[in-house]
Amino acid sequence: MKFANLVGLLALACAALACDNWTDQQPITNGDEFGTPGTGGTGGTGGMGGTGGIPDNGACTNEADQMVYDNLTFVDAAGITYTGTEAASAIGSDCIFGSAASTPPLSGCATQAGAVLGCFPRCDQSVINALADCVAGCTQEATGLSTGCMSCTGDTVACGAAFCTTQCVSDTNAPACIQCRCDNDCIQSFDTCSGLPSGGECS
Repeated sequence: MKFANLVGLLALACAALACDNWTDQQPITNGDEFGTPGTGGTGGTGGMGGTGGIPDNGACTNEADQMVYDNLTFVDAAGITYTGTEAASAIGSDCIFGSAASTPPLSGCATQAGAVLGCFPRCDQSVINALADCVAGCTQEATGLSTGCMSCTGDTVACGAAFCTTQCVSDTNAPACIQCRCDNDCIQSFDTCSGLPSGGECS
């Protein structure tokens, strides 16, 4: 399922967000919001300024990232152990508000999440981007995954927050929430950008 939980939990964190200024925009895709590949972009995500934009696809399938996934373990606050891509997804989810009781502990993005919740009913795009950047940066710090891979994460977080908060507010695994993320190309864009095997959510 990879980062699907991350997108869903971000949508939950942004439950009150109307995103009126996003409603006429197309879903975020690699190269739109965070820069065109190879041009220097607008700095990518996760506070990684000047990353050169997001790769077209396969950003998480390089040898270094594969080694990270092969050795990645995360134990959440409830004591549940995750490995590989599921560990990265769980870390990303817990990065939204932080988790001092997890291994490793995560400082999280409570300030940015609070800012998103506090701007209801009209959030500026920069507020959503700040939360997406923070989650990507927190995830990268805890995992060691590449900047390019985390750029894919930032895009999918922003996409889910912008388009699917209403459908995901009560249950991030609800069919309507998943369908919204599929309808707005959030999940498919992450799958393409990351190059990781699809979880089949949009089949």
